[in-house]
Amino acid sequence: MVKNMEIILSNYLEKIDKYLKPIGVAERADIINEIKSEMLELEAKDKLSPEQIVERLGNPRELAGAYLGQSITKNNSFNLRKLGTVIAFYSLAGLGSIFILPFISVLGAALMFCGVIVPIGGAVKLLGALVGIDVPWVVMQFGSYIPSPIMAFPLSILVGILLFLAGRFFWKLTIRYIQMISNRKKQL
Repeated sequence: MVKNMEIILSNYLEKIDKYLKPIGVAERADIINEIKSEMLELEAKDKLSPEQIVERLGNPRELAGAYLGQSITKNNSFNLRKLGTVIAFYSLAGLGSIFILPFISVLGAALMFCGVIVPIGGAVKLLGALVGIDVPWVVMQFGSYIPSPIMAFPLSILVGILLFLAGRFFWKLTIRYIQMISNRKKQL
């Protein structure tokens, strides 16, 4: 009986661990230990069987998704590892997030990237003009207006700042959306 119980609970924890792969090992171990502690408490305090414990904890995929969401929202900074965690969360988030989450997270990352690239392009265009080289692959255009290379540089900085700020807004929106989904899943 004890062996059967260990197998059922171990299988459940292995599934949770599999879904939590995108986050760091230490954080994943903390989460697994927290769930294991909850399992032991349910067994000792409430005298639940392994099946009842697993039923009470719910679908391992949804529980892992809630923890992934919690991990993402701890810190709203942007990095590639966090983007990978967002993608993993997206795969666990469910049907309602199929369009919203990828749109706002990818838009946020793309706008921040463009916010960095645009001023670099303006600097390249300005340096090219200063040394007398035309750089045709770098063009700044607003409708039919094409600024001179000297004017393009400050404009590229302004546009870069605006793009980066818009990207940060969409990234923070992504974090808030994940918090909302994660809190809703944990309440289930």
